[in-house]
Amino acid sequence: MSVPALVPAAGAIDADDVRITGQTIVGATLSLEAAHFFFEGCSGSWKPNHTVQWLRDGVPVSIGPPYNEYLYEVKTVDLGHRISAIATASPVNCAGRTLTTPETDVIRKEPPRAEGFTGRGAFELMARRHDGTLMLYLGQDNSKGWKEVRQVGPGWAGFTKIIAAGDFGSDGINDLLTSNSDGWMFQFNGTGDGGLQTYEDPGIDFGFGPGWTAFDKAIGPGDFDGDGLNDLLVSEPNGELYLYASGFEREIKPGVQIGRGWDVMDLLIGPGDWDGDGNVDVLAKDKLGRLYLYGGNGHGGWTTARQIGQGWNALSMVGSAGDFNRDGFNDVHGVNAAGDLLMYYGDGRGGWKGVETVGWGWNIFNGLY
Repeated sequence: MSVPALVPAAGAIDADDVRITGQTIVGATLSLEAAHFFFEGCSGSWKPNHTVQWLRDGVPVSIGPPYNEYLYEVKTVDLGHRISAIATASPVNCAGRTLTTPETDVIRKEPPRAEGFTGRGAFELMARRHDGTLMLYLGQDNSKGWKEVRQVGPGWAGFTKIIAAGDFGSDGINDLLTSNSDGWMFQFNGTGDGGLQTYEDPGIDFGFGPGWTAFDKAIGPGDFDGDGLNDLLVSEPNGELYLYASGFEREIKPGVQIGRGWDVMDLLIGPGDWDGDGNVDVLAKDKLGRLYLYGGNGHGGWTTARQIGQGWNALSMVGSAGDFNRDGFNDVHGVNAAGDLLMYYGDGRGGWKGVETVGWGWNIFNGLY
């Protein structure tokens, strides 16, 4: 940090207090804090006492009008880079005096489903009981197995779809998307401790509107189009598959068709990057129980498709919630007729490392997310 050699006024803040705050995630807004107070007295008039220049990896960037010079909206172009800012005092009384903030952490994508609901970055599985009570099963921090179970809350029986789609608000906290029998889509914002904001809280977003009964399958694959924001994939009964991409104003953009013939499938799964190429993929089960891998190309389209399993009709509530055995690769879960929870371990290359029973009595649930 470059600290100016000026004498602050009595009671003024320290240079270390001039810093950038906010989530270092695409779609978030960073804020330069306390610069105004640090340079207080430098203008000598009614004019502003300093100016702000934002930097990306040390290179000046324009934030463009309309703008607030204290705010920086994180965009796709910032992915993989670090942001800092230079505050330069007014030349009236403090000519040549500047202060450069430390760089932020590297800008990353919105957190995917696999990072869980408590911010630990560990395996966490939501489960809905037949009475509509939502439960959260927490995996161990650094090893295979279960840590604890929590009750999230009642009242979830009325939703026809519940989608664990990762972070949909660029606040670093994973959320849930739901739809009801009237076709309305709702967003329940996560609280970061495994809870969800409810109807009475300001965190529920009704902005996604009606019309979602037109789709028979829907998943949150993560960032499918490569812009750093998490998306939705949905299919119609006629087999047409659509990408509903997120926007930078907490919105879902109009759907774009990215496939047809998906009516032969009765299940879609979003396992994250299943084949290890850095792009999120899709697993799909057909009506004969065969499981297929559809590789995403990172730009809203596909690479290749191939069969990676059979006999999956023997399982219900099949999905993917992250890395259960903590080997660095996401896994797939399913419940058999006896109510056993089975975990199919991914090998990070599009295949499998084995299967294991990790729970019993899971037929008390009618949905896993």
